[in-house]
Amino acid sequence: MILSRAKPANDTRAGSSATKKQFPELEDFLLKRDYSGAITMLEFLAHEGNTSEWVGVWVAWCWFHLAEYRRALDKYLELRTRDKLDAKIADNIALDIAVCYFYLGMYKESQETIEAAPKCALKNRLQFHLAHKLEDEEALMGAHATLRDVPEDQLSLASVHYLRAHYQEAIDVYKKLLLDRRYKRYESGDMEWIKVLAHSSCTYMALNVYVALCYYKLDYYDVSQEVLGVYLTQHPTSTIASNLKACNLFRLYNGKSAETELKQILSEQHTFGQDLVKHNLVVFRNGEGALKVLPELVDVVPEARLNLAGYRLRHREPLEARELLEPLQPTSPLHYILRGVIAVRLYNDTGDEEQMKLAQQSFHLVGSSASECDTIPGRQCMASSYFLAGQFEEVLVYLNSIKSFFVNDDTFNFNYAQAKVGSGLYREAEECLIQIQDEGIRSSFTYLACLCRCHVMNKEAHLAWELCVKSAGTPDSFALLQLVANDSFRMGQFLVAAKAFHMLDRLDGGPEMWEGLRGAVCGCAQAAAANKPNSTSDLREALALIRGPRAHPRADHIARPITKWAQQNRIPV
Repeated sequence: MILSRAKPANDTRAGSSATKKQFPELEDFLLKRDYSGAITMLEFLAHEGNTSEWVGVWVAWCWFHLAEYRRALDKYLELRTRDKLDAKIADNIALDIAVCYFYLGMYKESQETIEAAPKCALKNRLQFHLAHKLEDEEALMGAHATLRDVPEDQLSLASVHYLRAHYQEAIDVYKKLLLDRRYKRYESGDMEWIKVLAHSSCTYMALNVYVALCYYKLDYYDVSQEVLGVYLTQHPTSTIASNLKACNLFRLYNGKSAETELKQILSEQHTFGQDLVKHNLVVFRNGEGALKVLPELVDVVPEARLNLAGYRLRHREPLEARELLEPLQPTSPLHYILRGVIAVRLYNDTGDEEQMKLAQQSFHLVGSSASECDTIPGRQCMASSYFLAGQFEEVLVYLNSIKSFFVNDDTFNFNYAQAKVGSGLYREAEECLIQIQDEGIRSSFTYLACLCRCHVMNKEAHLAWELCVKSAGTPDSFALLQLVANDSFRMGQFLVAAKAFHMLDRLDGGPEMWEGLRGAVCGCAQAAAANKPNSTSDLREALALIRGPRAHPRADHIARPITKWAQQNRIPV
């Protein structure tokens, strides 16, 4: 109990000594949540000869609340070995140990230990969570049936809803607890009830953070930020709330804004949640320090494994990424998405059709799920599934629905342009491709191939030829020449086709290249015969390609009759 002051600050009586400071009580530390101070006091008492088992119990309790679950467990295990424990301690020690095991991720050990605990509400809740973690659906339903309509049990229900990605169901539980008797007025799915929170005196203030987290998972980042503000107004130094605010800023703006928000919880004074903060800083800094920070957090922060796999993917290490994901069955949309991307990369490397099927299946599963179908990632996944199946009109249906969210996003514009090319919308595709600024994308073969095809199909084959000249000497130059040569020939732009086939003939010398060149030169002659604009100069340039010291042995069979025909028709060649 905290006592009020009994004496004045100054004692004016003669001969009185200075007021002695009152020795703090354990309760003083606990009310301030100063668990380190409480442990220091308890250890001092033990050092002074206090051998009560309750000292050890409170030390373990404080270690637990400092998130030092291993030290708490060790203390509880040591207490269990003592003889003649107080009945209250003996009755609850198994449950305390089981809870520590649970927080350490040792679910089987927790399950075994809890069997010895007496029946109580906490045991029911722990069994409910264990059934979820151990993926025992039958036990989960059984434990669910034991939950009562009391805040503690309803909070457990909401947390399992959240962990199973049933975010709206979790919000409904939290809404009922936050609004209490006013809940009935706000049973509809709209968000009017959020405006009430700022003016509501609620016992469960931390639930605002849980609601904000659910809205974050539903991609309502601005709504999440609004709900979070209610809590941060009263608790501005909260590690979890500040971290969530940073994540919202990252989604709404950029990593720099998010990193600035995290600065206040980077100090050594905040020991709780430091692993989470370190993990998120790597994400905000676009993977900087990933190999140093993420590996040790793989089994601590759930997203660390997925983000490390994503980092490996970006650095063209699909096998290492697959190794990271293989130990776990996919349970989240991000896991399925990563599995799909890895499968695509492996298909590109090996040509294994099974990988292509796995990728389509993974993307379709996310995009068609009830929880993700109307989210931006969900629609991207459906677009990816149709893209891999070559159904580009369907791809555009999904990408058009989210286009406004990616106005200046180079990756989105690149994928959008490829779908346009696949649908035959070459002018629109060319406009998208020209907007892209990322040099990595602009120098890729896929980008150059798409842009060349757009130029040719838009009757601007000379621009495609300029791209071929610029890319000469690169590993992809031969394939690009083939694409431009064949597309130009099909579109009747025979001079560019002749130039491309001539270059291919010099590089390869195969019979197909000569036949292509011969056909392109004949096409130029045909255009001249039809008196098309610039056809004379095109024919002259085309004939120059098959003449000269390095001319093909059968070049005369083409050049001679064309030249003779040109002279007869007074066409200077």
